[in-house]
Order: sequence, then structure tokens, then C-alpha cells
Amino acid sequence: MRHLLIVACVISSMIHVNAQTTTPDAEELPPGWWLIPKTNTQFKIGGYVKFDMIHDFNPIGSTDYFDVATIPTDGSEGERTTLHAKETRLYIDTKTPTKVGVLRTYIEGDFYGTSGAFRLRHAFVDIGDKWRAGQWWSNFMDESIIPSTLDFEKPAAYVFARHPMLRYTQALSEDAYIAVALENPNERAQAPATPGVFESPYPDLTGRYRITKDWGHFQLSAFAAQIRYRQDDGQTQDVGLYGANLSGQFNIGEKDKLIYQGVYGPGVGRFRGGLSTGLDANGNLEAIVDTGVTLGYQHYWSSAFSSLLVYNQGTNNNTDGQPGTDLKHTNYFAANLLWHFVENAFAGVEYLRGTREDKSEQDGTANRLQFSVKYKFN
Repeated sequence: MRHLLIVACVISSMIHVNAQTTTPDAEELPPGWWLIPKTNTQFKIGGYVKFDMIHDFNPIGSTDYFDVATIPTDGSEGERTTLHAKETRLYIDTKTPTKVGVLRTYIEGDFYGTSGAFRLRHAFVDIGDKWRAGQWWSNFMDESIIPSTLDFEKPAAYVFARHPMLRYTQALSEDAYIAVALENPNERAQAPATPGVFESPYPDLTGRYRITKDWGHFQLSAFAAQIRYRQDDGQTQDVGLYGANLSGQFNIGEKDKLIYQGVYGPGVGRFRGGLSTGLDANGNLEAIVDTGVTLGYQHYWSSAFSSLLVYNQGTNNNTDGQPGTDLKHTNYFAANLLWHFVENAFAGVEYLRGTREDKSEQDGTANRLQFSVKYKFN
């Protein structure tokens, strides 16, 4: 916490150089915000503490989160219990009024680094309400409908990625906007037999259109990218990648909501940690076409109890040259019950079930029970 505060103060001091407006009175600040002395920069420190107790009834490679892509398909058996608090999160948020609008900085991390080390999740600078530079949720995903599971991983075929980016947002009306972004690419792909290296000659280009109403919201997003394989003899193979993501939320009653997402495209796997390309029958690069569907419903039984049901299914259209052990099809299901025993805190239990099928048609299943306690501050 001390180190995060020091970083925020340094950034805020740099921003203060361009400050042009009157320093606000500390008594006028919103709850939770503080004023850095002798500046007009406001800052807020927040986050949450989360404890997880997990019991796996079947083997799975990801013991701290439920990644169905790590389910073994060799018929192995076994159980495991894991306790941890790695999802515990800290952030620092600052706002400084300037002649170009409010400059905002945001830094957030959790403890899912190696051996529980603190790691970066988000870090960005907003210039007014149009420009964002830094690391944030991909412009291709819909960050508003991230399923509120106790599980940290979320569904396997759900678009879920944080990327360094430069993003521009343009309002179209009071309730609609478009945003385009250049995002950091990745080179996860099956390599040809000919010696060489993968290259990312261009950043990923992403765009979205979003409209928000009282009934909920609707979003349509797309991406275009390219991956290149440069052989040691200088020859290159280029493959174009693209995809679309249709998502949204319907508000039902006072608190309930229905979320949905459908994603499709050659190379969409790069937005979920999967492969962008495989090999065709001749050993040349070919984009892997991915399809994913997510449907979830959150219901409040009362002010103190809520539940979430979410189902996700994903399919990779495997190329002829991919090995039989590569992932072909996944299913993810989660159901939970949360007790909101005080404001900003809950205790809950969640059942998770996942399946994985390989190209070879070998499959595996995992069942998990998870208990969590979470308290959010500020």
C-alpha cells in the first residue's frame, strides 16, 4: 500500500504542472477521495480482500482458478483442496483538473503473480473523456458483463483480456458511443516445421459500438490483426485474423440482470489465451476459427441473498495440422449463492463444472466446490 501511494503522489505531482483550475476544498470532495496537500489532485485508495477455499473432486491443472482448458483428458483421477487469498486487490485512482480536461490515472494489481507476488492488472492515463493510454480491458470485450462468479478465471470461451492500448472514444449521443483502439498483439500460435520465429508487424485494431438505456445495454465489437512467421531463410507467411463480439445486458426488476455474449472469428482465441493459428494439411499457417456463447442470470432473493447462474460453450475449428491433444470443445457452468451479511461484504459458495474435449475426441470433466469471503473497501 505504501509503495502504491508513493507512485500515485509522483504521478499526481507531474500532472499538477499543467493544472489550471482552482484547488478544491477538501470538504467538497466525494466520499473516499482525498486531496494531496498543496495540489489540486484528488486520490482514492481502494480494493478488496478475498479468501477462497476450493475443493476439486477431479484433477485440473489450475488449482487457484477454474480454467477448463487445463482439465486432463487422460482419464486420471484425484482430489485436491486449496486455500488462498491471491485475488486480494489494491488500486490507486487520481483525478486532476487541467486545461485539457480532467486527467485521471489508475493503477491496480492483485497477488496472482509468481508465488503470490503482487502483479499489475491495470495502469492507464485518461485525457479528458476521449483518450486512454495504458493497460485496460480490451476494447473488443464487454467489461460490464464479466460474470460475478466466485471463480477468478471466468468462462473459457468468454472474451476476457487486458491489453496495453491507445484508445479513442467518441460520444454519438447521451447514451451511445464508439471507441477504436490499437492494442498489443500476441504471438501464441502453432509453429511450422521450418525453423523461424513469429512476428507481430502491426498492433491489433479493435472497435466497438455501445448503447446504454434503462433496460440495459447492447454492444457490438470487432477486431482485425495479422500474425507473421519469418523462416530462417527469409521467407514469410502472413495470416489475417478478425472477429466479432455481440454482447449485452437486460435489466430485470430492481436488481436482476440477464447477460449474454456471442463471439466468432478466425483468431478470436488470442483474446482468451488460446492459439491464433494452427497448421493446414501442408504444414502452412491457417487461422483457427473460434466460436463462443455465454449466457448468465443474476437474481436477488432479498437484500441479503443473491445467486448467479452462468453457462458458456466454446468450439475451436481445429486445423488439419494441429496435434490431437489440442483443445477442440469446452463447457463451463457455475452456480452460486451469496450472503451479503454487511455492506460491501459477502460470504458465498459456488459449484463449478467444466468439460474439455480434444481434437482426438478424448475428453475430461472437472467438478469443483468453492467457498469465498470478500470485503471491499472504498
